[in-house]
Amino acid sequence: MCQIPALAVALVAMAFQPAAYPGWKHSGSFFIITTADGADCPAAMAVEGFPILLRLNGDFFDFGQAQKNGEDMRFTSLAGEPLAYQIDEWDSQAREARIWIRIPRIVGQARQEIKAHWGNPSAKSESNGRAVFNDSNGYLAVWHMNRSMADEVSGLAPKDTGTIPVDGMIGEARKFSTGKGMFCGDKIEGFPTGSAAHSTEAWIRAGKPNGTVVAWGNEHGQGKVVMQHRSPPHVGMDCYFSDANVATQGPVPLGEWTHVIHTYEKGNARIYVNGALDAVSASRGAPLAIRAPARLWIGGWYHNYNFVGEIDEVRVSKVARPPEWVRLQHENQKPMQTLVGPLTKPGREFSVGDTMAVLREGDKKTFKGTADGAIKVYWLLKRGEREQVVATDRLSFTLDAGRVEGDQSLVLRFKAVYPDGPRVRDIAVTVRENIPDPVFTLKAPAEWDGRKVIEVVPAIANLEAMKNLGAASLNVSWNVTGLATIQDESRERLVLKRAQNGGLMKVSAEIDNGGRKQVASVEVKVTQPLADAWVAHVPGKDEKPVDGQFFARDDRNEGTIHCAGTLPERADSVFLKVYADDKPFQAVTAKPAQDKSYALHVRIKPGLVKYRMEFGIKNNDAETVLHKASGLICGDAFIITGQSNAVATDFGKEDPVFRSEWIRTFGGMPSSSKGASPWGQAAHRGRDGGNFQIGYWGMELGRRLVEANGIPVCLINGAVGGTRIDQHQRNPADPEDVTTIYGRLLGRVRQARLANGIRGVFWHQGENDQGADGPTGGYGWETYRKFFIQMAACWKEDYPNIQHYYMFQIWPKACAMGINGSDNRLREVQRQLPAEFSNLHIMSTLGIDPPGGCHFPAAGYAEFARLIFPIVQMNSYGKPQVNPVGPANLRRAVISSPGKDEIALEFDQPVRWDDTLRGEFTIDGKKGLVVTGSASGNTITLKLGTPMDAGRISYLDSASWSQSRLLRGQNGIAALTFCEVPIIPSKAPAEGKSPGR
Repeated sequence: MCQIPALAVALVAMAFQPAAYPGWKHSGSFFIITTADGADCPAAMAVEGFPILLRLNGDFFDFGQAQKNGEDMRFTSLAGEPLAYQIDEWDSQAREARIWIRIPRIVGQARQEIKAHWGNPSAKSESNGRAVFNDSNGYLAVWHMNRSMADEVSGLAPKDTGTIPVDGMIGEARKFSTGKGMFCGDKIEGFPTGSAAHSTEAWIRAGKPNGTVVAWGNEHGQGKVVMQHRSPPHVGMDCYFSDANVATQGPVPLGEWTHVIHTYEKGNARIYVNGALDAVSASRGAPLAIRAPARLWIGGWYHNYNFVGEIDEVRVSKVARPPEWVRLQHENQKPMQTLVGPLTKPGREFSVGDTMAVLREGDKKTFKGTADGAIKVYWLLKRGEREQVVATDRLSFTLDAGRVEGDQSLVLRFKAVYPDGPRVRDIAVTVRENIPDPVFTLKAPAEWDGRKVIEVVPAIANLEAMKNLGAASLNVSWNVTGLATIQDESRERLVLKRAQNGGLMKVSAEIDNGGRKQVASVEVKVTQPLADAWVAHVPGKDEKPVDGQFFARDDRNEGTIHCAGTLPERADSVFLKVYADDKPFQAVTAKPAQDKSYALHVRIKPGLVKYRMEFGIKNNDAETVLHKASGLICGDAFIITGQSNAVATDFGKEDPVFRSEWIRTFGGMPSSSKGASPWGQAAHRGRDGGNFQIGYWGMELGRRLVEANGIPVCLINGAVGGTRIDQHQRNPADPEDVTTIYGRLLGRVRQARLANGIRGVFWHQGENDQGADGPTGGYGWETYRKFFIQMAACWKEDYPNIQHYYMFQIWPKACAMGINGSDNRLREVQRQLPAEFSNLHIMSTLGIDPPGGCHFPAAGYAEFARLIFPIVQMNSYGKPQVNPVGPANLRRAVISSPGKDEIALEFDQPVRWDDTLRGEFTIDGKKGLVVTGSASGNTITLKLGTPMDAGRISYLDSASWSQSRLLRGQNGIAALTFCEVPIIPSKAPAEGKSPGR
């Protein structure tokens, strides 16, 4: 990037020759106001070379007096000194313009007059962004994010990958979506290097959290400056574990324009939100070590574009902008800006057209005022004690009455600032309630078999009344509790396609038409069938076995080899011969159809047997083999998915030598399933791009299953490290979408012809949801239940013969994620999920030894397999277990003594007690209340130091715990942790479910 202070000076000198503009017919004044009537800046404040934003509108400026695109606009100081300017946008038809003007000096508690000149039809435009933003006032790059998208400082022209123009904070902005962003170059010279001072800023309106706003530098230790919008909605700086890292403490909400600026000086990183300092990091960590040349992206990093929303006014500076500068920018650029007034109109008249008004709920009314001679104009709306600015520098304002509860009185205030002080006119407004809220009940069958499709429909009693008032547009949200379902939602109905458990199901709908949300519920008794019919694989029109193929056994304990296709020429017959360990097993023949098509099959038995097949034609007595395949085996197929502890390849440097011809997989874990490798022996870790790898515990589980049952297994691992649960959802428009984790896994399974052969899914995920990574702007635990149930519904639809799901409750604060106990709540959601399924089994990772904290060593991953193996044996192989094989799970907590000084914790199996555990329990957020405890069968009784009323109890706070102090079942497995479980006041009949939150 070239350095241009001298060039800027020359451009300014050329742009403005005489200080007076005798050929210009019109002139006027506007004021920069830093007194209490404007930006209200301290008297000691002074900033130099500041680019102010002037917004012109038709209320105060006659666009017909200027050239079509504002070519004749000029600006000077009161003393006649020309000022550099840039027209960002000029729309004479809409009567709006936005102009950046460089002001030599702005001081606090002052009113600084600036002159504008226009009305010369022969004038040429002197708008020049480089004269306003350049090295001399600290700018290295400025993108206004309008249609040109060019950098105003050095002309960097970004490569746009599909962003689109939208109305922004300051004229046009750019709208970003997943995969769409702007690449601004990878050889940018002149950006700060090492730990040099700088600032990075943008206006953002995020549509979804967890996206990158702007990023520059390079991907190496302490070498980048990356602004990210995270969840819950806040902004964090990812500067590669350097002293530049800092995150906002307050929210940066979704759907609202917010100005964010990050400033850095060695050892001091600051982040400002809407002009105010939000957080400071005076870290002693490694300082930034940025290398040249720099790379820069907007909306992503290294071409991974993940920001969803709008971005406007992106700037990078070579200085750490001071607080006064940051605040002045926000006061000037925000919609209700306070720093700059309109062009003043001659005269002194000040009035409003109305002094009172009555509006009906939902009505709109435009109020008008006159403010000749005013240097600043405000419209303010006062509701009770709350007053807010609703418009600035306009002579009219349209009030939307909105929805109210009961009649409401408002005050609309028209305020104008004059050189001798402010003047005010109040308009008394009454809004009368007249729109009814929806009144409805839900219609649903009283009972359901969980298989036949049923509907729940809202019956709205006052629909006609709402229609008559134009208020029948409804917002509807559905919620099903009590059990997991497969469902389709719309405003008109909830379609329930399948239940994944039996029992009492509660369906609720929340409906509004812009006013108060109304809620109605209905209960349905669900009784599932004892078993479902096996859904057979339907062979394709051209399907033949390939070498090494795995065939899943069905409910008749058989697999099926299919041969189907169309012959190139006629034949007397076709044959399919199958051999078991090279011995004839079965042969079938058939006559081709008239169109030369054929379809043959042979059913084979599971076991440690290798099959091979031959397909061919027979004419007279001569046989011709057309296709062969060998190494075919039959057994049980499973899926592993989730994030890095499901990938399970980070277990050490050495690769295990164990491989087995009876443990198969299909392809690997590449970024796309297209062109995946064929069948092969599974491996702990695939060094050739992840091919054939199924992870350490996947291999150990496969080994145990084969050795115990003498049946081959196929494990297909589709996990992706560092992913949230929302990233594992299916794209309903394209289930095999290769840009999704779900689609890549489904594509591999379908290519393997095993979609109807998957018996179970192993899910280890949650590390990336336990912290502040909620996909809808909250914490991950808040939406985890919904996303898991949706994902399991898709599994059941795409893998119809799934019989069991297996989940792991993750390690406390795994991978150092979690904020203020958010990880404790995520584990609680995982603990409760099995209650909503008839076939979901959960295993604790808490007691895994050797432990991991994030990833696990090989011996730790081997424990995963050892713990889950007996549950799979019981479910898929009918191997009964004498003692419980899962972790102890709390069923309920009860005040169990008349003196209210004992709490009984009732589990689903016998548990152990050790007095060192008493400090692991928290009651209503307080530790140290448990003085001792005891265990008897399935119940632990906690003795309290003082009596208490019912509250909430938690076991194991990740902020302070030890693996040497774990609650365990009599089977030795660590119990599931629980969080904020309600304590029942006195004993009541147990429901057989985990207690809810």
